[in-house]
Amino acid sequence: MDIESTYATYLDAEEPIRAEGLWFEDCGLIIRAENTLFRISRDFLAVQSPVFKDMLSLPPSKPTEMIDGCPFVVLPDRAEAVTVFLKALIYYDFFLPHPGYATLPTVASVLKMSDKYQVDALRKRALVHLSSAFPTTLPHYEALIPKRPSAFDVQLVLSLARDLSIDWILPVALYWRCEDLSMNRNELEESLSISEQSQLLTATCTLTSSIASAILAFLLPSALEEGHAQCLASTIRRRRNAETWRAEFMPFEIWDGDDWNQLNVCAECKSSMQREERLARQAVWDNLPEVFGLPPWTELEKMKTEAFE
Repeated sequence: MDIESTYATYLDAEEPIRAEGLWFEDCGLIIRAENTLFRISRDFLAVQSPVFKDMLSLPPSKPTEMIDGCPFVVLPDRAEAVTVFLKALIYYDFFLPHPGYATLPTVASVLKMSDKYQVDALRKRALVHLSSAFPTTLPHYEALIPKRPSAFDVQLVLSLARDLSIDWILPVALYWRCEDLSMNRNELEESLSISEQSQLLTATCTLTSSIASAILAFLLPSALEEGHAQCLASTIRRRRNAETWRAEFMPFEIWDGDDWNQLNVCAECKSSMQREERLARQAVWDNLPEVFGLPPWTELEKMKTEAFE
């Protein structure tokens, strides 16, 4: 759409609203996104973004590109995304560096907009937030509080990761997507191809069957100290119970501290079993990218490092 038709649409549309906290009377640039107007400093925006610097350095081709003596720019982005982006640029405490709190929708908006308009410092800040929520090591995954985002946020992040090639967050994001599918197999996105839907379903079945069994392998006689008959009996009972709920839990959530408390074994056997369980968890983690057809963690970590350079 050219400037003339864009401006005509602007005049014909319903009365636009001024963005709260993003309309500064002494500033000389007016931006419109959907039905929202922003008035900010063109020099400030040009310093932050080379894309806006180039855009604003061009002389106006038509008189209608000025409003109240200010350059007028129409952005194709959603008003909500522009609002989040500009607030992140202008208000320092709106989007604090990690470990400051930020919702995943806010992180996603900042990352997408800062990538598009080449605001590198803000993009890296958003990547740190995102990478901390979708870790690449097992200890960091186990330390997450809360453990995982909502199903909506996971889908949002998966879409963002694919669009911006943020591949190192995909193993955990896809793992959580499979967790959602394990509870409701009808939740597959229509936007996915048949091949992608099949891959997700296959990964979900694998994670809740053979891989979950691998995590529970410590509940076998081979993990116990020799000659401990009472420990063996308790372990067999617990393994039998675990098999009944195996399909309801993902591998890293199938066994936790409460389960250890209910296992009636001696300290020696418990220590041996905990060692075996820890090794099994690490082995599953090491192979997690492969479950989704992704490169190994070493390559994903390399991509992550390069993104922050």
